[in-house]
Amino acid sequence: MIINIENKEIKAKLSKEKINLPAEIKRNIDEFWNKTTKENSNLWNGEQLCVTECIRNEKEVVFTCQKSDYAHYLYDERIGLPKEYFCSSLVAACLLETSDGYYIVGELADNTSYPHCMQLSGGSCDNDDIIDNEINIFDTIQREVQEEININLQDTNQIGEYKIKYMTLPNKEAHTYILFTKGILKRNKEEMESHYKKYLEYLQETNGEIEFSKIHFIKKGNSTEELNKLNNPKRDYLLELLEMDSKE
Repeated sequence: MIINIENKEIKAKLSKEKINLPAEIKRNIDEFWNKTTKENSNLWNGEQLCVTECIRNEKEVVFTCQKSDYAHYLYDERIGLPKEYFCSSLVAACLLETSDGYYIVGELADNTSYPHCMQLSGGSCDNDDIIDNEINIFDTIQREVQEEININLQDTNQIGEYKIKYMTLPNKEAHTYILFTKGILKRNKEEMESHYKKYLEYLQETNGEIEFSKIHFIKKGNSTEELNKLNNPKRDYLLELLEMDSKE
């Protein structure tokens, strides 16, 4: 489920306590991780922030997080865990729209955990986004969009005003909280195609990390039809979010 949080203040803080999992669950996660990394050696088991509390009211959304790791998150996402041991990751993503009305959707590269899956640019909050136990969501979004598609969200020559507008709520299948910013680019579809092509060539020449093997342009107002034409796996939120934003 996706809700509009456009006029709410977003706060996120980090608890000093780490998530403590029972020994049996830890063993299961370790076995799963060893098997998974044999299949994809590019995966890295870094720290992961998990939401342990989310309080919503008319004025604000307040998250409390604890540290775990990516293996815990991936196991919960693919295999599943009892509710008390969920890894409800805190993720920030950016819904970018070109000046001529196309949404930008990335297709994950072969070196990622979900090759060819379609999703928006974004990622999990990490230590670089934390100061005095306060988590800055905007820092996460700016870093991820810069690294993945080479757009500087602080550069007014590239993008107009952007702000956090939507949020996914966890369900039985997906336990992640995703905060979405919405921004309108000052480039049209053709200009963004050229921009990303040059950036991808640069990453290939410099052995940089490639998150998206390509980007897709989904026409606003026609997202259902265009997404259904593509056989790629897609993040659960994608169709609902694009439809919701098109109507607004």
